[in-house]
Amino acid sequence: MKHTLWYNTWAERYREGLPIGNGRLAAMMLGRPERLRIALNHEWMWRGENRFREYPDVSDHLPEIREALLQGDFLKGTTLANQYMGGQGGVTGKRNRVDPYQPVGDLWVEVEAGDAAQYKRSLDLDTGLAVTEFTAPSGRVTQRLFADSAGGCIVVEITSESPIDMTAILSRCEDPRCAVTYRYAEDGLTLCGAFTDGISFEAALRGSTDGTMTVTDNRLHVCGARRLTLLIQIGTDAKNCPPSDEMGWPAEFDFETLFARHKVRFAALRGDAMLDVAVGGRDDLPTDERIRLFREGKEPSMPLLYFEYGRYLMVSGSSGELPLNLQGKWNEDLSPAWQSDYHLDINLEMCYWFIETLGMDHAAGTLFNLIEKYVPYGRVMARNLYGCRGFNFTIQTDVWGRVTPESSGWAVWLGAAPWLGQHLFRHWRYTKDKDFLKERCYPYLKECAAFYEDYLVEQGAELWVLPSQSPENRFAGTGDWPVSIGINSAMDIELIMELLQSAIECAEMLGVDADKVTEWQGILTRLPTLTVDSRGRLNEWDIERVEVEPGHRHLSHIYGLYPSQLFEPGSPEWVASEKSLDARLACGGGHTGWSRSWVACLMARLGRGEEAWEHFIHLIGDFATITLLDLHPPKIFQIDGNMGGTACVCEMLLQSRRGELKLLPALPEAWPCGRVENFRAQDGVKASFAWDNGRLTECVLEAAEAMELKVISGAREWHLHLESGITRVDVGAYT
Repeated sequence: MKHTLWYNTWAERYREGLPIGNGRLAAMMLGRPERLRIALNHEWMWRGENRFREYPDVSDHLPEIREALLQGDFLKGTTLANQYMGGQGGVTGKRNRVDPYQPVGDLWVEVEAGDAAQYKRSLDLDTGLAVTEFTAPSGRVTQRLFADSAGGCIVVEITSESPIDMTAILSRCEDPRCAVTYRYAEDGLTLCGAFTDGISFEAALRGSTDGTMTVTDNRLHVCGARRLTLLIQIGTDAKNCPPSDEMGWPAEFDFETLFARHKVRFAALRGDAMLDVAVGGRDDLPTDERIRLFREGKEPSMPLLYFEYGRYLMVSGSSGELPLNLQGKWNEDLSPAWQSDYHLDINLEMCYWFIETLGMDHAAGTLFNLIEKYVPYGRVMARNLYGCRGFNFTIQTDVWGRVTPESSGWAVWLGAAPWLGQHLFRHWRYTKDKDFLKERCYPYLKECAAFYEDYLVEQGAELWVLPSQSPENRFAGTGDWPVSIGINSAMDIELIMELLQSAIECAEMLGVDADKVTEWQGILTRLPTLTVDSRGRLNEWDIERVEVEPGHRHLSHIYGLYPSQLFEPGSPEWVASEKSLDARLACGGGHTGWSRSWVACLMARLGRGEEAWEHFIHLIGDFATITLLDLHPPKIFQIDGNMGGTACVCEMLLQSRRGELKLLPALPEAWPCGRVENFRAQDGVKASFAWDNGRLTECVLEAAEAMELKVISGAREWHLHLESGITRVDVGAYT
């Protein structure tokens, strides 16, 4: 099966373009034959007007808020919490100080197209090569581009069968808060931009051609050329260095040489995991036509393409320094939805659910870089908001590390830091990298735990969480506030339990902090018990409360089921979570792209393969553009749904806990035969396996160290002792 998107119609809407990227730089290819548009982005292009923002010390108001909540006056408690700790923006109507992620500008390439015929555009997901081609009066014209993952530039080549004239234009849309000037050279030009009270940036264009090239205004004019090669380089001063410091150029202009080097690096970033399912498919049809057939139930290969697309977007968007934001790295708007920021109450985390299974270590590293960047000011926020040690992150932020609350009505939440910490812990579990455990994972978890050591409130024999929020949901009795502030939300309790359990495991593995282990174990015994309502569902808050939105898009209270592994299969919490999920769906839940992804993953975790498949199908059919980009209502590109879909496929095929590996735990009937190679599992295990008629037929395991492992597939179990290296499991010996 080819991993290619292709179309015989051009795109003029951004969300129907083809994305390329090398993590640091990104671009969207769209436009008409006669005027190709390459919309440019840089991962550090955040305005920077608020990069030094501060937040006052309001911790002396915490007792007042807690008193209102303990008296059961949740309207007063919610109001006070937002008044002091919610920041501006949000429901206040004031300007949110989270800096928006910004476009750099556009490269336009104008050619003599005439009445272009035989048009085709394509994107190769295995290499990141985007191509448009068409027949013009001069003959066949081909435009190729890729974001060089080895050399750092965006590389464009336009070729024509006969000599033609071309013009390359570098521009930026009108922006009253950004001053733009140009510098010129014989072989190119540079756009220089500076945001008012913010960062500065440069975008440089250099050209090489077999024709005649002149530079005027913001244009490269090329006459009588069969070939034009363009290199685009972008830099910012966001890290307190001149933009030019990061704007290196390759020694050669040869497209094939640069692309050959790029392919090697791109393949390494993509990893060696492989999935092949025998479902047929129509590679011969344009992708938009395949999607139309898929929505009619006639194109079974689209889910495989969607899976590969998620991995492609991760390689293209998260192989620089920073992780994916709400739109990955692809944005054309000066005022993007939600600032195209980092939302820390599901959206950022969802993007990285599959990276350990697919062995994408570099992508994981970009996430860890940002998490650790938040810690220093997170300490300030823990002290200024709550008077606590440790650190605390708010619900949304940007790249500057200033995790201040900026969205009144939503911002009073304290679960982001432990949730993000689980990505570090999971990386340790999958890789068994003891240096990472000692130097990054455990120090983070230990300091994160210090916050809750101070924050929890003694109430009799228990330690309570208050204020407490279940993102971004509400119960009756808190007026017009979009989110209720209460006591002991299920998610907060689950996050604290998971954090302390993880910290204990890490400390014991390292043989350190025995006194802390004892303290954390004591806290765990005093946390409130999760409760169940009159219908057997897990309560989202401390007790059964009237839900204002019973079909809410978030599923925060069953976090312990997925993405966490806090709840054991068959436990009361597991059963109550399943009932909660079914009830949420019965009331219309899962009505955004990312929410549908989460539902699909939850169903897979429960082993309900057909329902996981159904929700995965709806994710593609209901929330994808013709170029498979995920949409949040009303048709806003948001990348998390894409990544959640890829995570769902991983979860259907492989699930692992410490000492246990499940193969094909939620295999849908639509995939009766297939093969997986080099999927990762916990304990440093790599798994390759095949199945036929839904039954495991081959299994090869590679262990990093000697260990005991239980392998489960359907009703069959193998209890194995693995030595370091490769073990072939005799699956045929079991019936």
